[in-house]
Amino acid sequence: MKMRWLGVVIVAAAIGCGDEGDGEGSVLVRVSGEGAAKVGYPYEKNGARIAFVDGFRVQFSKVLTSVAAVRLASADDRVALDEPGGLVVDLHEGDPVLYETAGIAARRWDRFSFRIVPPDASAKAVGEVDPSDLERMRAGGFAYWVEGTAERGGATYRFAWGLANPVRATNCTNGVDGTDGLVVRRSATTVAEITIHLDHLFWDTLGTEISKLRFEAIAAARGDDDVVTWEELGKQNLDDLRGLDGGPLLDEQGRRLVYDPGAVPLPDRTLQSFILATSASQAHLNGTGLCTVSRM
Repeated sequence: MKMRWLGVVIVAAAIGCGDEGDGEGSVLVRVSGEGAAKVGYPYEKNGARIAFVDGFRVQFSKVLTSVAAVRLASADDRVALDEPGGLVVDLHEGDPVLYETAGIAARRWDRFSFRIVPPDASAKAVGEVDPSDLERMRAGGFAYWVEGTAERGGATYRFAWGLANPVRATNCTNGVDGTDGLVVRRSATTVAEITIHLDHLFWDTLGTEISKLRFEAIAAARGDDDVVTWEELGKQNLDDLRGLDGGPLLDEQGRRLVYDPGAVPLPDRTLQSFILATSASQAHLNGTGLCTVSRM
């Protein structure tokens, strides 16, 4: 399955100044969950407010992401950067730098790619990652591990999910200027930011650039304890979603709400499968740069 979707959060990442042409420059590769990974939703950026339409407020306590196979090359088969090893970061703690590589020819490198995959035995943690979390991701085959809380009307719902959702992102366009890959400029540092759009986890529609963020269907999946587990999401049927009152989930106009996967095939019509599909496309290049995403 290949997908090219645009998230609803718009973020710009700076490309270093300088001249393209003869000479060399540097490339800095980092990962960011934007302000949302740190402060949650609602989240405001550049005058835009990203919020849940059903009134929930969400905060994250962990956003573990496993990145591997970062590669920068060109259509003429030259390779500027090739880092096959896996690295695990916690985006709630910041925007960690994965690599900073100097001595790269100043020119356009139009093939940027990476993978979001479960960490293997050789994968390393970068920054504030608890060793037990790294081991949990390895054992569970998780590409992401997210924990947080959602609150509405004085009620609080915790969630803790491991997403076994490996993907390959290739042919990324640059969110700064919409062109392919990166331009490395002479005597300057070019930023390649793998931007994770966490709003995808809460979309209600696929295959469109406009999707609303909702949490009630997730909250209503909770069992007897105070944590919404990943397994419990499999009990919510997309065609018969339940609300917190136990009745049919309704939209803002009082109509029955059905999450719409569009043309994206799902292994089953559950909220669990839907979130796996939405999260497959949440990694971009430099904010909103789209990649061709293939499930592995």
